[in-house]
Amino acid sequence: MKKVIGFVVALVIVLGFATPALADGAISAVEQPILNELNAGATIGGKKFAFGAAEINAAENHLKRVDLTQAQADEAIKNIQAARALVEGVSVDASGANTLGDALRLLPANVISQLQSYVVAAGNAVGVKITFGAGGSYSAVTITDTKGAPVYSTGTPVKNTGSNYVLSGITFGSLIVAAAGAVFVSRKNKLA
Repeated sequence: MKKVIGFVVALVIVLGFATPALADGAISAVEQPILNELNAGATIGGKKFAFGAAEINAAENHLKRVDLTQAQADEAIKNIQAARALVEGVSVDASGANTLGDALRLLPANVISQLQSYVVAAGNAVGVKITFGAGGSYSAVTITDTKGAPVYSTGTPVKNTGSNYVLSGITFGSLIVAAAGAVFVSRKNKLA
């Protein structure tokens, strides 16, 4: 009976240490309007364009990891809206464009430069650093958080990961079982 109780106690301890710690929180009511603005997309040359799923996912993942103030969210929203107004105010033939990136590459260089300043300002407001590739190319964008960890890079979505202690719990449980076995064997040898 003592062995059964010991095993149950060991199992409870193992399960207690094996619970995963999730790093992500939820997107707050203050942060949700930022996602709404990003999901609104933009109309360029009479054609509606939106961010890709990987881009929206990267934004959602970042917003889950940070807690923004109302002032930070307002600053980001102001810059997103200014960027949208800028690109929607330019007349270009976007009939051959299939993605937002394709449409943005059709814009004049001075508009792209101004657009990038809005994008960088919005990024700064939410705690990310946005860098553009050679010549300010939209096709080579890298976004990192304040610690330099990647948030998004064009073509290679960054997966959001949290901590998972299952393997540590299994290892710890194995150690407990091994220790219990050693105690059992040593007691059995003393009795013999």
